[in-house]
Amino acid sequence: IIVRPALIPSARIAEQVSSAPVPTPVRMPTAAMEITEAAKSGDGTIVNVGIRTTGTFKCQDCAQKFDTEKAKQLHWKFIHDPNRLQEE
Repeated sequence: IIVRPALIPSARIAEQVSSAPVPTPVRMPTAAMEITEAAKSGDGTIVNVGIRTTGTFKCQDCAQKFDTEKAKQLHWKFIHDPNRLQEE
């Protein structure tokens, strides 16, 4: 097998990468971040990390709880609905 250097794209890719502008770092605000109660999750245990355990409306398929029926319905639609189109 003969490999011709013109057919190897790595040189062109390296050239494009090295000439790409370097993004400037994003600075985080120095003020304290305000997190609403609705955005908080867990109860301090490892088992419930990332699971909202407070709320009136419980999802029928998982342990998540929500403050409104609409929030629970949206959660179910985007997380559990088997008829929702899934991209691969």
